[in-house]
Amino acid sequence: MKSVYVTGASGRIGSYVVPLLLDRGYRLRAQVHRSRLPESWGSAVKPVDGATPLGEALDGVDAIIHLAGLMPPASDDDVFRTNIEGTYRLLNAAAALKTKPRVLFASSDATYCTGWSLGSYDAPIREDAPQHPTVFYGLSKVLGERMCAYYEEMHALPIVRMRFVWTLTAAEIMALFTDTPYKEFLVEADRGKWDGAGIIATPLEEDGSPFMEHLCDVRDAADAVVLALESDHAPGHAFNIAGPEAFRYSDISPAVASMLGARAVPARCRGIHSYSLDLSNARNALGYRPRFGVLDSLEDALARAKATS
Repeated sequence: MKSVYVTGASGRIGSYVVPLLLDRGYRLRAQVHRSRLPESWGSAVKPVDGATPLGEALDGVDAIIHLAGLMPPASDDDVFRTNIEGTYRLLNAAAALKTKPRVLFASSDATYCTGWSLGSYDAPIREDAPQHPTVFYGLSKVLGERMCAYYEEMHALPIVRMRFVWTLTAAEIMALFTDTPYKEFLVEADRGKWDGAGIIATPLEEDGSPFMEHLCDVRDAADAVVLALESDHAPGHAFNIAGPEAFRYSDISPAVASMLGARAVPARCRGIHSYSLDLSNARNALGYRPRFGVLDSLEDALARAKATS
């Protein structure tokens, strides 16, 4: 398996996956739509523009890594066109090929209803948990997975469904604490607590209990893609992909505050509920061993910031 077609190659996960595949000797074709491919890839990755018929673009490939997708704040209409219609067109073209390529489909933990959920999960979420999305993005991924199941059964496409938790770069993980992204969800009584400089946000659930979240450093996500591409046991299955373990902001924020000489400030937020993913399937079937816990990513982000200052 040496020829691979990648959608979303210049996106958050794809931009880390492509160099790993090049290092392993893969021949790559990359779909180009909204942005150009990095110049550092040179001629090693063949760009394929949207005007090229998919049947022609996929001819002779051994595998398809489908990472392209939109999520909020994109409109539901745009999410529908990209995530649902785009996935349909790709699967349909792959099914028409004489030799069926392996397809890796990037799904999401949003299919379960995490974070912005109806309630907290009292145990790590397994792949057999009911899928109950509460945002249209999550619904788009549920529909994408249903299409995958159809094309597996009716057209013998070998498909791997990868349910990525919120996947971020190290700098973006740091921003969760410094840029207060949950600020707009603060309960009325706690509004203003995260205003001003030198504040490290510590989100709590609305009832004041610690908020537990599960993230994935993009480098671990890229490793998981390569493992799923190369594993004989992957097709026909769904795999949760996340960092080594979930974390509570109330445990990590004080450490971030100490790193930055700032102050950790807890505040209650509406509509957020604790969750974590069970990674047993990915660990056992793929050999997935995530390397970057939240503190590892934060320390890396701080070191990079110091190096460039």
